[in-house]
Amino acid sequence: MTLLRLLETDTRNAYKGIVVLTVLAGVGNAGLIGLINQAAEKAALSETVSLRDLILYVLVFAFYYVANRASLKESNRFLQERLSFLRLRVVGKIRSAPLRTLEGIGHGQLFAAVAQEMNHLSQNLPLFAGAAQSAFLLLFCLLYIATLSVPSFLLITAFTAVGLFIFWRRRIALNKALEEVYAHEAAMLDSMANFTDGFQEIRLNAGKNDSLFAHFSEIVGELERVVVGVGGRWVLLLQFSNIFLYALLGLVILVLPMFFEGATDTIYKIAAAALFCIGPVTAITAVSHLYARAAVGLGHVYRLEDALDRAEPPPKLPAEAPSFAGFERIEFESIRFSYLDPQGQALFTSGPWDFTLHRGETVFLTGGNGSGKSTMMKVVCGLYTPGEGRILVDGDPVTDASRQAYREMFTAIFPDFHLFDRLHGLGDVDPAAVMRQIEWMELAGKVSFADGRFSTLELSTGQRKRLAMVVSLLEDRDIYLFDEWAADQDAHFREVFYTEILAELKRRGKTVLAVTHDERYWSRCDRRLVLDLGSVVPPGDG
Repeated sequence: MTLLRLLETDTRNAYKGIVVLTVLAGVGNAGLIGLINQAAEKAALSETVSLRDLILYVLVFAFYYVANRASLKESNRFLQERLSFLRLRVVGKIRSAPLRTLEGIGHGQLFAAVAQEMNHLSQNLPLFAGAAQSAFLLLFCLLYIATLSVPSFLLITAFTAVGLFIFWRRRIALNKALEEVYAHEAAMLDSMANFTDGFQEIRLNAGKNDSLFAHFSEIVGELERVVVGVGGRWVLLLQFSNIFLYALLGLVILVLPMFFEGATDTIYKIAAAALFCIGPVTAITAVSHLYARAAVGLGHVYRLEDALDRAEPPPKLPAEAPSFAGFERIEFESIRFSYLDPQGQALFTSGPWDFTLHRGETVFLTGGNGSGKSTMMKVVCGLYTPGEGRILVDGDPVTDASRQAYREMFTAIFPDFHLFDRLHGLGDVDPAAVMRQIEWMELAGKVSFADGRFSTLELSTGQRKRLAMVVSLLEDRDIYLFDEWAADQDAHFREVFYTEILAELKRRGKTVLAVTHDERYWSRCDRRLVLDLGSVVPPGDG
């Protein structure tokens, strides 16, 4: 019933008008069948078709053409509109979901649901409108047969109902197979990402490269096996539909005459109507595979949406008026954060830790690899919600209702930062001001800024970090977080970072929390925090 859930999002009930158009198209089609049978009967009796019959046929044909075209056009527009609404709704929930929720779902599943499945739906939804119209045509064909012979109508309807029921049961089995296809496709997307994300590593290590490709080949092989199995099920369905159609024709031509001896003209009309039933039945059965695929795809989209709903935070406060502007201190009291496995058991715990950030101070965060520094940074800025403890800004606790306002105080450059080609969220920025920052980062000649976007993002890792610094400085937030920002810089620009950039931020009254391993520059901070196995310890003990 996932397609019905898609239609339920229509608050204007526009689909009711489409149903009316589809019914009218079905009436017009049934009218054409009646007129064709009537003309054929006159020809068999050597009677001349009158001008009135011709005009009536043209009028009914025009009526059918207009209704059919309007039905298909409006159905396509309506379905694409609903799908666009669903895309925006799901992506809207993704952009407001907690970071840990997105990390748990994984990129492969997100892309498979939002991009792959929705693109498939977008391309095939118009076919469902045609299938729905075929269903109405089948109904009116059967009603037309009822006007010719009630027993024939009951027999053909019962035969058709049994055939469609068997077909539907087989299609349900196909749906289960398609679920397995989706899981293998998501695994393939995750594995495929390794070839781009880890390109440098696999090019330096042939063994790793071959092993990764062998693993990918196994996944593709499994996907092929599952898809071939689905194809086999689909072939059986297709064979069944063909057998059903021939059986229906045999029923009309060979069985019904036993009940209509001496009334061959009626049999001919019923046979003609039955032939017109073949088209709708074929259209319905042909699209059933796509319907099953769409139902499975929509099911995954809705399950993704339900997972996001379970973790979705309250609506964020306006970014232009954060309630924590002008803070003096931020206190972190008994903070503890744990990474949990699917069973809810803690895999790694950061904390408990206590410390205070004051306005305008520069704090360095140090510690060994795996001590929890990056986790701590994400807790500090509100990307991770602590499992225990509380955060207070000038004595006021940060709650679910104020968490987004709290996040608005921060700008951060993490090791896995993403660089946008546009300055999203900054409105109209003076290009000259942007170019001044670019020149300060010594990127002039490599990057320019015009028409609201950077000329290129094809830079080295260190240069990309400097461009991210340009964006961060333009955002002009109260607190700056840098997670190993200088690690990818040369000796000259490390000096620039610690002696010029941090000094400029301090001059502007900004608070800086920076993860660093550069011991020679530790004197450049106001104080240093040391993290050891998730706990803050005095300098010299870590």
